[in-house]
Parts: sequence; structure tokens; C-alpha cells
Amino acid sequence: MASFTLFNSISGRTGNSMEMPSSLSAEEERPEKSSQPSPLPAGKLDSPKYNEIRLRYQLSLPTLRSLSTIEKAPDRRKVLQTACLAAEFRSFPIRPEEKNFLREINDHTGIPYPITGNATEPWHKVLLLVQIDLLRGGWPNKISSNGRKELLRESCRIYVVLDRVLRCLADILGEREDGRGVTVTLDVLRSVKAKVWEGTDMELLQVDGIGAAKMKRLVDAGVKTIKQLAGLEFYHIERLLSRNPPFGHQMIHQLSGFPLLHLHLDAVNKCTLPQDGIQDSTRSEPRQPWVVRVVLGFGNEIVPTWCKRCPWTTLVIEGDDGRLLWFWRGSVKRMENTKIMFVRLDVKKGESIKATFACEGIVGTLVRFTLTI
Repeated sequence: MASFTLFNSISGRTGNSMEMPSSLSAEEERPEKSSQPSPLPAGKLDSPKYNEIRLRYQLSLPTLRSLSTIEKAPDRRKVLQTACLAAEFRSFPIRPEEKNFLREINDHTGIPYPITGNATEPWHKVLLLVQIDLLRGGWPNKISSNGRKELLRESCRIYVVLDRVLRCLADILGEREDGRGVTVTLDVLRSVKAKVWEGTDMELLQVDGIGAAKMKRLVDAGVKTIKQLAGLEFYHIERLLSRNPPFGHQMIHQLSGFPLLHLHLDAVNKCTLPQDGIQDSTRSEPRQPWVVRVVLGFGNEIVPTWCKRCPWTTLVIEGDDGRLLWFWRGSVKRMENTKIMFVRLDVKKGESIKATFACEGIVGTLVRFTLTI
């Protein structure tokens, strides 16, 4: 089996798909394994495939060792905290003038994952900064002007490193066939890149021209997502936000590029193979290879673009125990006329598989689909 990767090209096995990608740097598909996820053994840290992952993201061996300790099916908090423990963040020590600022973030801003005690370590600083940014409430006024400028410069570098660390973590979890872990890591990565937590009303803040006050007016009117806002007539937008023409038309034009993703799965038939199935020691019944049709697309009239870019998407298919069955990554350009793939998944009769499809850096594009075989 070739090394697994989510984000970069690699000569991985794609034989389980009847729709072959022309270039794995554009699309990557991941077949299933029967092994269960487990922390990476220390003896494998220097193995070629894990070393390849580490070098791809230009990370240190201590960081690989730290990321590999994450347990099976981690939650958001564990993923974000583990990523912040990367050795590369040690170059961002807490300066004396930042202590009150970080204490204010931790104790008085309502961040979801506060630390225990005082912020003393570099990873505390990274964890708190990321969370206050994702709240979109602005930084507390507990730091000098010069200190704020220096912290802003540092934060740009912090996010560059955090992007690499989260992608590396996703690859590690993928190698361990932890589908739930991959899905959660992609959720955190998407939220960090969008600077908004997935699943919150604040996704409206991704729209140019909408700040906290306008978001509140929309939410109070029952408009809580960008999809809902995009479905309004221009004059309703102007009425809700007390703006004059051509504000509504301009907003509608901007929102026309927000990706409206579609996802559908259906089982075609059971594969006929010489073997009787793949026996899982934790199950009384063997898993059988099933051909599943995967249909991907978007509801926009033209290929969607957001922030002047054509977004990339990821599809993760998990078994009912959270194991990784399939992974695909590709640009929305590949779905212009609907993309159909036929993939082979080793599942048990009656098992429910869960598919998660979303744009990498845009909150609010997430769609889910559950199929019972």
C-alpha cells in the first residue's frame, strides 16, 4: 500500500474506483482498510511513509511524534490542542506585555476551550489567539499599540504553520484509517481558514459587507446561513439591512459564487469476488465489497468562486464504526457537469455509511449523506 495523503500528489492505489483521476495532484481517492486506527508506534516514526508526510509539510520530528499521540476519533478540542502543541510554535514565546491580554482572552471572552491556570507556554498563546479570532469579536484592549502590531505580525506566521500542522495531522489519521478523526480535523482546518467556527450563526461574517451588527439583524430575522441569505430577493436584503439600491443586487452577485454543494450515494450491487468477504475480528459477520455510486455537484448556475478563488472540496466516507472507507479531494471545476464515481467499499450488510462533503476553507458548505447498505 502506498503512503496516504490528503492534500498532495502521490502514487496511491485508486483501483477501487471506476472513474480514474487524470492527476492525483488534482484529485485523490482513498480505498478502505480493515485495520482499526491506533496511535502511531514510536518505531514507525522514521518509516519512509511517515517521514514523507513530515517532510511534505516541512515539520520537525518532535512535531510528528506529538501529532502521532492523538487518540482515535478525536473531538474538535483535542484536534486543535494537539495541533497547537507542534514544536514549530515554540518560536512564538509569550512576552511580558502579552500576559494580561492572554489572561483576558482566557477568562472573559467566552472562548469554547479555555486553558487551566495562566498562559505560560507558547502553545497556550497559539490556542488562545486562534480561538479569539474564530469568535470574530475582536481582540481585548489589554495590550499596547506596539504589542498589538507585533502580535498581528506573529499571527500571520502562526496561521501559516497551523495550516501545515492540521494537514499533516489529517494525513496521519488517514494512514491510521481513522475516518472520524479525518472528518473532525478537516472541520477544524475549514474553520481556522474561514476564521469562523463551522455550524455557528457567524458564518454570515464571511460575506464582504456584513459585520457583527448586520449579522445580528439577519439572524434576528431568521436568516442564519449564507445559503438562506443567497435565497432572498435583492429588495428583501435591502429591507432587512436598511440599505438602498444597488446594495441588494451587489450582494446577490457576490453570493452567487458561494458554493451550493450536492451529494448523493446509492448502492449499485455487491461485488462478486472469489473470496467470501473480509472478516473483521470485532464483528460476527464478514464485510463484503459493495459498489457504491457517488454523485457530486453544485447548484450554482456557473462554477462557484469565493474570495476570487475556485474552491477545493473534500469527501470523506466513514463506516458506522468511524473507520475510513474512502477519501476524495478535487476542485469544484471537476463537478461542472456533475461528477459521478463508482467506488468499492468493504462494508457489512445493513451497515450505515456516512459521507461528509465540504469546501476546504469555506464554512457553511458542509453537506452530509447517510446510506444504509
